Amino acid sequence: MGVGAFVENGLVKGVVVATPEGRGVVLAKTVIDSTGNADIAAAAGARTDYTGGEEAAVQGAGLPPLNLGASYTNTDYMFADDTDVVDFWQLFVYAREKFQGAYDLGQLVDTRERRRIVGDVTISPMDIILSRTWPDTVVLAKSNFDSHGFTVHPLFFAMPPGRESITAYVPLRALLPKGLDGIVVTGLGTSAHRDAMPVIRMQPDVQNQGYAMGVAAAMVAKSSGTIRNVDLRGLQKHLVKTECLPEQVLSDKDSFPLPKAKVAEAVAAVATPAPEPAGKGRQTSPAEVERRRALAVIFAQPQDAIPLMEKAYAAANPEARLVYANILGLFGNKTGAEALLEKVKSTPGFDKGWNYTGMGQYGRSVSLLDQYLIALGRTRDPRAVDVVLEKVKRLDASKEFSHHRACAIALETLGDPRAAKPLADLLAKPGMTGYATTTVEEAKTKAAVGGSTENKPRNDSLRELVLARALYRCGDSGGAGKKILETYARDLRGHYARHAQAVLADESK
Repeated sequence: MGVGAFVENGLVKGVVVATPEGRGVVLAKTVIDSTGNADIAAAAGARTDYTGGEEAAVQGAGLPPLNLGASYTNTDYMFADDTDVVDFWQLFVYAREKFQGAYDLGQLVDTRERRRIVGDVTISPMDIILSRTWPDTVVLAKSNFDSHGFTVHPLFFAMPPGRESITAYVPLRALLPKGLDGIVVTGLGTSAHRDAMPVIRMQPDVQNQGYAMGVAAAMVAKSSGTIRNVDLRGLQKHLVKTECLPEQVLSDKDSFPLPKAKVAEAVAAVATPAPEPAGKGRQTSPAEVERRRALAVIFAQPQDAIPLMEKAYAAANPEARLVYANILGLFGNKTGAEALLEKVKSTPGFDKGWNYTGMGQYGRSVSLLDQYLIALGRTRDPRAVDVVLEKVKRLDASKEFSHHRACAIALETLGDPRAAKPLADLLAKPGMTGYATTTVEEAKTKAAVGGSTENKPRNDSLRELVLARALYRCGDSGGAGKKILETYARDLRGHYARHAQAVLADESK
């Protein structure tokens, strides 16, 4: 079992292993970390990205029941932290209790999102939507934004991901941990924004990554160099010959930065309100695809787009002004604060929100009003506090999670102490708290709820956690936020604990 890395001056020279005969080091000219969790790269000192204090967002996971004769079993009822053995322990207990009638359990926890390296480049949702080409492509991935939960990238607040199949180019530099040589990382540990991962994590693409890096390592073994100066063109030619890549990659260049004229076209194209995203059973419309591409251009090059949107906002009609105000607000720009304030104030109550959904989740995870609330908070206009608090008064355990999340994000961004007491009052309402799992007995009790794709336990915990986080960051009230966070910091479920611990650590500095 790999338990560490042997590194000298930034060069990974081997893997520390534990065997029945003791510990040792396996030397290698190239280490290929296909643990799926960047375990060896992390041990070597690579920078990584994982659940922290920003949001408790992670794709759903499961440990499946094993029934004799079954040909397909897919589960999504839990979050699972592959770095946390306590989390996996409670998950096995939980699953054993949940699937009492099964012949056995699977032996591998099916996680769809894990710890990722910070590579020489990080693949963004914009790179994928705009089919960004790279000179060092080594894998061609194909999937859709099957997010198994909610998205966090501002692009997807402006317009949610679609259901259409997308082809994405994966460069070698996304597999190289920044600052290290002699090691590459494949699979879920690849350097990509978490909202980009659904498109590049499918099994055939991960298999192709492993094959490509195996060939690359073999090439390096016969040379005097390292993986960072592998004969890239020779590698690509081999992958073209074996039909892993199309021939066009041999002449591809980086298609970014985009021409400023294309940015101007995108700014003009988004002036009309967004079409309603495709739901279950409906294909993404061409208009939706084109609008998402235009927004991706704007979010890919905000330095060029923001000045153009500010001018467009000043000259636009009221409908278009709201569109520009929303996008500008998501960038933290206050130009459209007035339009956002007016829209939120004039909207009675809430629109249809979103409760946490794992399996089969595509498209919207925030409502239109939710995105305006988040954008309004990011303008940091002081007038927004009272407007958002008016919405908080209407929240209770019967309201959808997305509304709670939107208000919490807006208020913690504003950071006004006046929000603390209303948030504490909301958490004191019936059914709002008490959803942490700090003992295995609690885990076993909760396991009886729902089936192989249950959502409610996650919805309840996420709602409690996001509101407690906002309360704490707004100055707290009677220590209520801190108490909830400290309870979740002891949660057996790793991602909840990681998030709560990070929030508490950030505020203690």
